[in-house]
Amino acid sequence: MKYFLKSFGYAFIGIKASFKGRNMKIILCCAMITLLLGFFFSISSIEWCVILICIGIVIALETINTVIENLVNLVEPNDNPKAGLIKDLAAGATLQFSIIAFLIGLIIFGKYVIKLI
Repeated sequence: MKYFLKSFGYAFIGIKASFKGRNMKIILCCAMITLLLGFFFSISSIEWCVILICIGIVIALETINTVIENLVNLVEPNDNPKAGLIKDLAAGATLQFSIIAFLIGLIIFGKYVIKLI
């Protein structure tokens, strides 16, 4: 049990470290705006679930992207086209889902915005 609880401590250290990155700060800012919009428009429970899943996936992907970038830099500190491609692919995965999450946000919030107009 001691080691199990200790593993949570390590996980929280990792979460704290991931929140220091510039891209993560942008993602968290967008997440906060999205959450505020959810409260403002009183979105449904299902819509909240979809929004929270999207936010969680984008945050997780950005964390994994940061891990891959740091690992590649550790293994190959020199300029290497293959290392660069690996980092680009990881960043691309985050961007791909961020675009999908944005489109989901448009679908969810669009009807509420139209009602305001």
